[in-house]
Amino acid sequence: MQKNVQVKDRSLLSLSWPLFLTFGIATCQPMMDSWFLARTSETAAAGVGALGPILGAIFMAITAFSQAGASIASQFMGAERPRQAGTTQTMVLLGSLLLGIAIMFITLPLSHNIVSWMGLTGDAATYGYEFLYIVSFGFAFRSLQTTLTSLIATHGLTVWNLVGNIITIISNAIMNIIFLNGYLGFPKMGVKGVAIATMLSWLISSIVLYIILKFKIHHKIRNTDFKRSRVILPDWIRIGVPAAIEPVSFQIFQVVLTAIIVHLGITAMTARIFSANFAMLAVILSVGLSSGNQILVAHLVGAHDYDKANRRLHQSLAAGCSSGFIVALIVALCGTKLMSFYTLDPEIQRLGQICLWCDVVLQPFKAANMTITAALRASGDSKFPAIVGSTMMWTCGLGTALFLGFVLDLGLAGIWLGMAADEFYRSIVNYIRWRRGNWKTLGVV
Repeated sequence: MQKNVQVKDRSLLSLSWPLFLTFGIATCQPMMDSWFLARTSETAAAGVGALGPILGAIFMAITAFSQAGASIASQFMGAERPRQAGTTQTMVLLGSLLLGIAIMFITLPLSHNIVSWMGLTGDAATYGYEFLYIVSFGFAFRSLQTTLTSLIATHGLTVWNLVGNIITIISNAIMNIIFLNGYLGFPKMGVKGVAIATMLSWLISSIVLYIILKFKIHHKIRNTDFKRSRVILPDWIRIGVPAAIEPVSFQIFQVVLTAIIVHLGITAMTARIFSANFAMLAVILSVGLSSGNQILVAHLVGAHDYDKANRRLHQSLAAGCSSGFIVALIVALCGTKLMSFYTLDPEIQRLGQICLWCDVVLQPFKAANMTITAALRASGDSKFPAIVGSTMMWTCGLGTALFLGFVLDLGLAGIWLGMAADEFYRSIVNYIRWRRGNWKTLGVV
């Protein structure tokens, strides 16, 4: 396996700029799916889009476990122990594959129930079920794709992740066009075609990224890895399980808010889905910076260079909060034109633009919370943001959203501002935790 012990000495920007583009491309996939679906039916786009929080919860659980394993590998690399890092990579690859298969077997029989829980009815429910049932077969591919991305990034080779994701989005677009228009002898498949294209793009991405891991990083799976993994597995579970709780809790929180918005009417739900797609543009820079910082912090914790890890965090905070605000502001200023990309309905456009202005308030706090939480997880301190963060989300966050949305009668805008308040509460508490320095004692090396 290729040694890369100097990752900790690289600049934040050199690691993060490919991650900006990588996450940007990943964000484009659901936006692109929504666009293709909207060409068929706005109801189809809304029905599938309403499942976003459910799929997000599943993907965040997979991502949290993958990043926890990658952080352990990073700490070993920071401590110049490449053999243990290689064993960790093998363990995480196998574990993520099994996790994806397990989630598939759980989701398939519950597809109808999940659609009902989201409050979908009629054609929207039919479209939502068709999409969820088909993509469930690809969860193992998505799990591998996510894990391979994390492992390649932890070696500092973030540019190669960008290459893999470019191939993914291009293949997804081509298959969407083929399956929706019935080219090459295929029938016109509508929502089913979009789901199949998404699933196959995950498979293609997994193959490309594994080739990169094998031939660029020279990772080899050895029989001894399975024996050694029993030593590392407890740390992966210790860090990975709590790490998965908070983002999954957040996505379930989004499910509850989406279900509440459904009761405001199809117009409000559609506006929320379309505006949320564009709001993701403001998250891209923050996600890239927090992910780059997570890699650096894990390597620095492994090397026991805690002062530098602290400086890296504050650099990422400043860059993430400012960039999130600026991009959200630009998106809000262009709100009407952007919403017309999806729909010409004036009421949907009006509500969507209001949501995008509320997002200007949300994004700086969201960037701060992501950056601090990622740093805590990278250092091994994943229980605190999981327990305290989730508790605050379901008390202070939900309470604020309901108060603004229904007591003050702000409707969709109030719920969006409630999400901003939730991010503010959790970012403050997590920052206090970081300043106390408990994370310095929780590394695996």
